[in-house]
Amino acid sequence: MQQAEEVFIDLLPAQDDFVFSESPNPAFVGGLGSGKSHAGIERLLRLMFDEPGINTLYAMPTYDLLKLRAIPGVIDRLSQIGVRHSLNKSDYCINIKDYGLMYLRSYDNPDRFIAFEVAHSIVDEIDSADVPVDKAELIWRRVTERTRQKSINGNTIGAVTSPDHGTHGFVYNRWVRNSTERQQLIKAKTTDNPFLPIGYVDQIRENYDEKLAQLYIDGEFVNLTSQKVYHFFDRDKHHKPALKPEEYNAIHVGIDFNIGGCCSNVFIINGKQVHAIDEFVSHDTYDFINNLARFKGKQITVYPDASGGSRSTNASATDIDIISQAGYRVDCANQNPFVRDRINSFNALLSHDRFNIDTSKCPLLTEALEQQGYDKKGEPEKFDKHPAIDDWVDNAGYFIYRKFPVNRPVLYTGIGSAR
Repeated sequence: MQQAEEVFIDLLPAQDDFVFSESPNPAFVGGLGSGKSHAGIERLLRLMFDEPGINTLYAMPTYDLLKLRAIPGVIDRLSQIGVRHSLNKSDYCINIKDYGLMYLRSYDNPDRFIAFEVAHSIVDEIDSADVPVDKAELIWRRVTERTRQKSINGNTIGAVTSPDHGTHGFVYNRWVRNSTERQQLIKAKTTDNPFLPIGYVDQIRENYDEKLAQLYIDGEFVNLTSQKVYHFFDRDKHHKPALKPEEYNAIHVGIDFNIGGCCSNVFIINGKQVHAIDEFVSHDTYDFINNLARFKGKQITVYPDASGGSRSTNASATDIDIISQAGYRVDCANQNPFVRDRINSFNALLSHDRFNIDTSKCPLLTEALEQQGYDKKGEPEKFDKHPAIDDWVDNAGYFIYRKFPVNRPVLYTGIGSAR
């Protein structure tokens, strides 16, 4: 059998601290590319090598992530060090010869956290923007219920994650605000990793606004709700008069469906620049079609609220069907993006001076960008009466996310080395 000291070498300092931590609940919180998933995999393998016969659990937000990152990472690492293994694809389980089983589960389906016991677990990206805080708490409870197999040194559950939710997240609440002697917080920066591709950090800075860049590079718990939602917006800085109709050919129109008032903004795109040039309210979707007539002769693409594919503001055909049947191009996903992703995309444009608005033509969007704050739960304010502040930023956000989404830089370097 392999000995741990023969295998777990060449770790970065923070990875080494996590892999060999004796804490019942260590957390590796770091920037993008700081080697979090690699540290999680190495920790579980180290614990299995130290105590042959135990089982472990590795959990991630989605099964796609398990298939693309966790499973290849574990298998490549085992192949690298010459440990025999087999993968049961249907059960999402890796049998590591002479050592035990490693179960892999997704937060997608917490109900699959049943019918097995493990001695040690790792939850990967439990503070991800895609995982609401209440769901993270549920996942932690389910993992705790499974982590009960008898172990010589006691059971452990570790976390490896970026602090996506900042000071309002599950990880900050457990490892900082309510920390006990059972918790150990280990932090790492993207810049701590000398093995990253050239330009990786610059790509993060280019993709995100200043606050999120700090979060994703330094791995810091940033307070994301201390200011207005669109905290980079400045009506003077971002104001730009609308172009004359003869100066553009194509327009992009966002719409947020609401009974009582459907809010729309009109945009043009010039390279990487976005310009809000008009806004209007429609009584229902048919009225929206009538309002589009004012832009006759232009190429029109509509970016609707995805919920319009399953309901209608006028109780007949669905809203999106009505727009398509009127002959307009519709750009819409099957479901709306996460609110946080939509806000991040908008703030990225604002912070990099890529968003312009004619404040005289779009006074309601201007006011909404200035006024929307966060509620007591740390969520963007929502209002029951329509049209409202959130309707204006939402319709603009559907368009911006479809055309200018903020995506994390992809980094996978092969054999167990997600450094």
